[in-house]
Amino acid sequence: MFWRRAEVDWRAKPKILGMQRLGATPVNFFKQLGIYLLYDGREVIYVGRTTEGQLGRRLYEHTRDRLSARWDRFSWFGLLPVTEEGEISALPDSYIAANHIPALEAILIEALEPCQNRKRGDDLSEVEYLQKTDPEVEKKLKAAFESTLDRQ
Repeated sequence: MFWRRAEVDWRAKPKILGMQRLGATPVNFFKQLGIYLLYDGREVIYVGRTTEGQLGRRLYEHTRDRLSARWDRFSWFGLLPVTEEGEISALPDSYIAANHIPALEAILIEALEPCQNRKRGDDLSEVEYLQKTDPEVEKKLKAAFESTLDRQ
């Protein structure tokens, strides 16, 4: 969460380095796959995804595209596990990340409404429901209002 853009040497194959704790061996998450968020300060401005195992490449592209001057931090949520040796590992064959990542991205786009996403999330078939007040709550509010009127 909230990784600083300025702490990455942005080139075609940047190192996206992270540690579980201070002093631990760093892990390069360049090949990670999942979803990511770009921030301007603390505001989410863009939600994206990487399904081909190139988190670092996608972030690098955003240093060169229309978003290049608009973000200063990023968060990411990856699906690939890390080995004991600190390397990115593959998912089990039975898990098809490309089936899940677009849905996760779409959910975040719908929930956060980032200003720089030009389209709604795809691969998400949703129906929006509006909240309906419980009739019991309405009765209590009406009774409280009437009680206030009776005292006047």
